[in-house]
Amino acid sequence: MKSGDTERTSAASLLSDRIIAAVMVVLGVVLLILAFGFPEPGQPEDPGTGALPQLIGFALVVLGVMLLFNAERHVIAPEPGSRLRTALMVLAGLGYTLLLGPLGFVLATVLFMVVGMLIMGIGRVVRLIAVPIVVALAVYYLFTAALGVYLPPGLIEGVLP
Repeated sequence: MKSGDTERTSAASLLSDRIIAAVMVVLGVVLLILAFGFPEPGQPEDPGTGALPQLIGFALVVLGVMLLFNAERHVIAPEPGSRLRTALMVLAGLGYTLLLGPLGFVLATVLFMVVGMLIMGIGRVVRLIAVPIVVALAVYYLFTAALGVYLPPGLIEGVLP
């Protein structure tokens, strides 16, 4: 690659990083404005319906500003092969969404985590089996028992309390 080509590629990369940073900041600000319009919580200990969107909006603004200032350093430059892994993870996420109802939360989450770990290059059998099962069951019990949120049981209905 010639030095002129490298400079053009670097300038295009810098511009795209800045555009992405600006879009992140704008989205974060819009989300914050909308989230602060949510109704106030009825209980003092209740964070309210706007708490999570406010947190996400704030994080988008902070991360967008960080990207804006770090754009010249190419801190967020993708490594080789990451586009394929990203595309595969998006497809895995789509599959997870489609299988969540029929398989249920626990089985779909275990399957999604195993596929995701394989895509990311984690191949140790113990990790591929133990981590997804422990995480899926922990999240299931956290949401169902502690928070009272319904998660679809799917094929293992009646097996889990």
